[in-house]
Amino acid sequence: MDGKGWTQHVEPVRAAGAAEAIARRLSELIGARILVAGDRLPPEKTLAELFGVAVMTVRHSMAVLREDGLIETRRGRGAGTFVVPDILTRIGELTALHPYTRAEIEELTAWRIAVSGEASARAARLASDAGLARMRELELAADAALADPEAYRTADAGLHLHIAELSGSRRLLEAEQGIQHELTRLLAGHPGGTGSRSTPDQRHRALASAIEDRDPVRARAQFAVHAEATADLCLPFVQEPAGA
Repeated sequence: MDGKGWTQHVEPVRAAGAAEAIARRLSELIGARILVAGDRLPPEKTLAELFGVAVMTVRHSMAVLREDGLIETRRGRGAGTFVVPDILTRIGELTALHPYTRAEIEELTAWRIAVSGEASARAARLASDAGLARMRELELAADAALADPEAYRTADAGLHLHIAELSGSRRLLEAEQGIQHELTRLLAGHPGGTGSRSTPDQRHRALASAIEDRDPVRARAQFAVHAEATADLCLPFVQEPAGA
């Protein structure tokens, strides 16, 4: 159906507020780079089955995502509903309507350290050799994508989601998806270029090395350094609202 397995991250939703919940979940999967530009969504009937709702409920959700400019529906040959090609630009435009404040960036950083730091520590204890090898592949992919903001955001999110998978905790993985969604929103409009992505603390070698060495204390500490480096990258560009 989708060839990527992203539907494993979908669960039935409750009837109350279901349309909004579905739109929010799909938006989160787009922000977490599990769904990326050009990806085709299943038909509405299939989505309704996945979420355990009526087709009309899914139709309302699709309307919300189309209104936000995150998806588009094409007619004729190659018809279907797709994530828009310029998705990072669109996410940046949406974020600009309600930009992050200093307090929100600091809160996001604390959330990352709590969730992703724990995931890193657990990965250091629990990861299989195959999981570590895959982590190394994803780290190299992120390094190779430094010059391309969209490719790098996808690779970076993929690496952190994989580390969360290595933790063996479904709840940590779900939380990591939310974190990556927030990071995509935060970073989509960031003016920094390749240089800002290639500093030692922004790259992942120290964190990956701690996990490979099966040192949970060092893995947790290295993740905190990594998260704080991202905050330091973004805070200089915060424009607090007048009167704040």
